[in-house]
Amino acid sequence: MPIKQFDKWIDSIVSKYEIEAQCCSKFSDVFSGYYSPEYLAKCKFVVTDVIPKPDIPELRHIGLGDFLDMDCGAITYKHMYFMKPQHQENLEIHIHELMHTIQWEQLGGEGFLKRYVQEINEHGYDNAPLENMAYDLGRSFKSGGAAVDVANLVREKI
Repeated sequence: MPIKQFDKWIDSIVSKYEIEAQCCSKFSDVFSGYYSPEYLAKCKFVVTDVIPKPDIPELRHIGLGDFLDMDCGAITYKHMYFMKPQHQENLEIHIHELMHTIQWEQLGGEGFLKRYVQEINEHGYDNAPLENMAYDLGRSFKSGGAAVDVANLVREKI
C-alpha cells in the first residue's frame, strides 16, 4: 500500500532534517491563544530551497500526481514543516502549516494521509476540507481575527 510507504518515507525525511530544523517555540507570543507553548515546543520547521516530496510512483496511481508536481511554498509532514526561504517571515503560512501538524497529530500519520488523499481526489487541492481549514485559519489570523484554540477547532471539525 503506497500510504504505508509514504508514511515510512516521511519518518525518514523528518529524521534527516531534525538537526537543522528550527523550533516553533519562537512563535509562542505571536500565536498565543492559538497554540500552547508546549505544543509549539514539539513542532519544528525547516527553511529549504527544495521542498522534499517522495518519489513513490504508486502515489501517482492513487491520484496524487498533481499534488506531487505542484510547486508549493510549504508542506507539512507530521510535527515538522518545510518552507521556501521567501516564506520564512510569513506568519500566515506558519500558522497554516502548524494547523496541519495538529491535523496529523489528531488523525495519526496513516489516518491523515488517507483522508488527505481522499479529499484531494474528491474535491481537488483548492477545495479539500483539511486545506480549507488551514487556509481559513491563516486568513483569520492575517485579518486580526480573535485567537482560537486550534487543537479544539480541529477536534470539532474532523
